[in-house]
Amino acid sequence: MRLRGVHRRTLLRAGAITGAATLVSPTFWSRAADPVSGSAWSAFEAGLAGDLVRPGESGYLTAKRLYNPLFDRLRPAAVVRAEALADVVETVRFARQHGLVVRPRGGSHSYVGASSGNGVIQLDLGRMDGIDVGSGSVTVQAGARLFDVHTALDAHGQTLPTGSCPTVGVAGLTLGGGVGVEGRAHGLTCDALQEAVVVTADGRVRHVSSSSEPNLFWGLRGGGGGNFGIVTRFRFRTFPAQSAGFFFLHFRGRDAEAVVRGWLQRLGSMPRSSWANVHVDAVSGGLDVRIVGLSLTGDGHQEAGRLEAAIGRDVTESSFFTRDHLDSVKLLAGCSTRTDAQCHLVPQGDLGRESFVAGSDVIGATATQLDAAVGAVRRRSRDGGPGSLLLDPLGGRISDVARGGSAFRWREAKGIAQWYVGLPTAPSSTNVDVARAWIRSGHTAMGANSVGGYVNYVEPGRALPTYYGANWSRLRQVKAAYDPGNFFHSSWSIPPA
Repeated sequence: MRLRGVHRRTLLRAGAITGAATLVSPTFWSRAADPVSGSAWSAFEAGLAGDLVRPGESGYLTAKRLYNPLFDRLRPAAVVRAEALADVVETVRFARQHGLVVRPRGGSHSYVGASSGNGVIQLDLGRMDGIDVGSGSVTVQAGARLFDVHTALDAHGQTLPTGSCPTVGVAGLTLGGGVGVEGRAHGLTCDALQEAVVVTADGRVRHVSSSSEPNLFWGLRGGGGGNFGIVTRFRFRTFPAQSAGFFFLHFRGRDAEAVVRGWLQRLGSMPRSSWANVHVDAVSGGLDVRIVGLSLTGDGHQEAGRLEAAIGRDVTESSFFTRDHLDSVKLLAGCSTRTDAQCHLVPQGDLGRESFVAGSDVIGATATQLDAAVGAVRRRSRDGGPGSLLLDPLGGRISDVARGGSAFRWREAKGIAQWYVGLPTAPSSTNVDVARAWIRSGHTAMGANSVGGYVNYVEPGRALPTYYGANWSRLRQVKAAYDPGNFFHSSWSIPPA
């Protein structure tokens, strides 16, 4: 199945889906400084089922492009567009032989542009996008995008708990945990993982599961991408697809603190069939405050009523409707008014790309109010700049897995806070610095309510152990066992113990 995705905007994000970026050094890697001979590159390319694109060649600028335009200045030594597992193995072996770094690329949505870099081999898995739906399971190649996976599953009446952005890759989402709207009912994406095929730093192909190389399997479920190897295929357990009853509730900006307090209170008794997040956006003249929720019972009225009671403030506007599984996916992806083709990524196109910076905080189990965090958005509004705080719930089936049962550390937490600032397509360094400074102020405002960060929202300048908590030491041991030489490395990867 060769399906492509396009638009990343979603109703679950404040104006645009998550992301963060860093302005990279203007010092480009140059082909003239390439330590690898042209004949070696040619021999490598000749052995690939896919293709190889290098600086100066037609299509290079498009081939290397990531989702966030802030990373357009990165200049990899080559882009390998893999067609098969053998291409991945050969790329790892070639890079080791010539002292190069490999950066695997799935959906290319990393907040820090981790799937590219100056002078690296960018290993694009986008062509390896096969999806095979079985009875109660689905096998997915690492290049598949979320909308493609849900479209294939819907034809069989099945679903998989994932995020909502249609063009995010299944690989990066899963490896970092996989938080989404069906998580309370079915768990994280990584909780549904049954088996993975991984190419490790020694070039070996490993079939990994709870019974085969269990430590690596543990690390793949929440340890983040680009650490232990390159996953080329996943097998997941699936769940019966259900219709969803949606509700959208709007509140006055002056009630933002009360809305967040009521939401936190309600999470303790919210049924697993329900999910609701809170948006607090800085807008001209104040705050825009809303809740987006759904119930897998097919009717959202009851849960909306209980949330309203917990909040204790008047709703200024509300709407309710029911959607079947695939229409729910489209709605949450922000492409419900588009054709299926428009929900896929258009290769070599710019449609849907967005510049932004963002960050995260994990909301601890004891948090009862986030007034100071809301206050940070109020200050952003007064300063006249854009900025959003988005609160996603955890709990439900996510908390059923023991704290150390996978590398995803935050099983007992209440939710995840995202800080987001949209930027112009070509922002100045001042634009980026000011936005990042505000996000840092948001972290400060969270204070003790924050117990860490979510590794799928990794951002510059934050200590890596804060994304892993008590699992950090074990993750470094897994790294040492499977990549003792730190072949897979970047500024955001786990070092070996």
